[in-house]
Amino acid sequence: MTLGLLLKERMSGWLQLDSQGHQQPFAFQIRAFTTRIFSVSAPRYFRGTVNLDGEDFACEGELTIHLNGPHYWLTFNHPEQGMLRVEGKKQYGRNGLLASLITCPMTVYRNQQAIGQAEVAYRESMLAFPFTALRLVDEQQAYQQDHSVSSPR
Repeated sequence: MTLGLLLKERMSGWLQLDSQGHQQPFAFQIRAFTTRIFSVSAPRYFRGTVNLDGEDFACEGELTIHLNGPHYWLTFNHPEQGMLRVEGKKQYGRNGLLASLITCPMTVYRNQQAIGQAEVAYRESMLAFPFTALRLVDEQQAYQQDHSVSSPR
């Protein structure tokens, strides 16, 4: 049995592909895990779900927490565009403290070329985050879905 830290998070906002020119509702729900519990900046691999304009797609990626803000990247298979990578980083202190704590600007890539942008935000209570999003779990259970991550809004 290997214990690790599981972080469950849902962020939502919009995604805009340059070829389409309009913003689509975009959200992702992730389960990021690491056995390096005391290493805050350790990369955390995750699996989850992307919701794009009401349709769900499996995703995977990585979350790395830095002192000036967490960095996310995820990949998912878009029905028309193929495999996309969405990547971004929160910038603490930019555009006001509260907004910078919850908002993450992102860039959308296909074949390593930028083809759009996105912006997501954490919409749950920041005060409740340590109690609702973080868990010590066995590695074998880290990616098993449960219903404790909030449902889509």
